[in-house]
Amino acid sequence: MSCDAKAAMVRVAAAGEVVILDRAGLMPGRGGYLHRRAECLERFVRSKVKEFRSLRRGIALDERRRIAELILTTG
Repeated sequence: MSCDAKAAMVRVAAAGEVVILDRAGLMPGRGGYLHRRAECLERFVRSKVKEFRSLRRGIALDERRRIAELILTTG
């Protein structure tokens, strides 16, 4: 896996109990970055990790699916 520029990725941020897309990259708090590529989003959805280190929290399967779908449909 290689490092990419932030512009090639989408930021997700923990906002209270939910994880949302932070397209502007300006939301305060914990955040992480995901590639927009379909294979990376599939790996994110299938992930079995208990806690996502960048967010310091777990993300339920249905929430990961929702995030991946939003990224795929909004480009």
